[in-house]
Amino acid sequence: MSDASQWLLLDVGNTAIKWRLGDASALGGASGAAATLDDLVAGLPAPSWCEVAISSVAGAPADAALTQALQDLKAVPVWQAESTAEFQGLVNSYATPQTMGVDRWLAMVAARHNYAESLCVIDLGTAVTVDLVSQDGHHQGGFILPGPALMQRALSADTGRIRVSAPPMPDLTPGNSTEACVGAGVWRAAIGALTSCLASYPEYRPVLTGGGAAAAIALGIEGEHRPDLVLEGLRLWLAQQLDARES
Repeated sequence: MSDASQWLLLDVGNTAIKWRLGDASALGGASGAAATLDDLVAGLPAPSWCEVAISSVAGAPADAALTQALQDLKAVPVWQAESTAEFQGLVNSYATPQTMGVDRWLAMVAARHNYAESLCVIDLGTAVTVDLVSQDGHHQGGFILPGPALMQRALSADTGRIRVSAPPMPDLTPGNSTEACVGAGVWRAAIGALTSCLASYPEYRPVLTGGGAAAAIALGIEGEHRPDLVLEGLRLWLAQQLDARES
């Protein structure tokens, strides 16, 4: 990958910012993650990229701050991805396509690009999303539920005596302390929901991404683990935007 053709791709979630370099042909090897914008800027390599693309669910103020910080590093085009009605044969089921979380859409874009079959695309982050894509590329709807850490925070916030601050450890065995009981409970809830979805749609190939994907697989969810699925979808999306710009 030459410096002249490098792209900076960013997946901005609710709790972390992932980045990776790439180009028109593939994702590159350089990558990283940060919890804050300042950490991101400090951790990025010397700016050699010629284009920047962002997938973000952080909201307009955070997106504006990120765009400005990236422009301060290097004045190149910054593209903001959004969900659309269709992308290369993938058809969105939402009546208002842009209201779908762009990370969900890009994960489906990448999964559809890599697997020509019916798909169950699972993203385990702050929220857990499950999206069904038919073999002919139609999004058939999905499910959204709180991720284990979010379930734990809800218990701590809305009960009188459950106060657990440590992240829930991926474990399904009964606990012998409040902390262990909560951890096992929230993970059992998430794994149970995924097991139910997959049992209802056994002909759909599971493809997992997100920070909790590896833990879900370790706890028994079978499927392809693609940790950079959103960034791969963003790379495909940017390639199409640049092709359209040149035509």
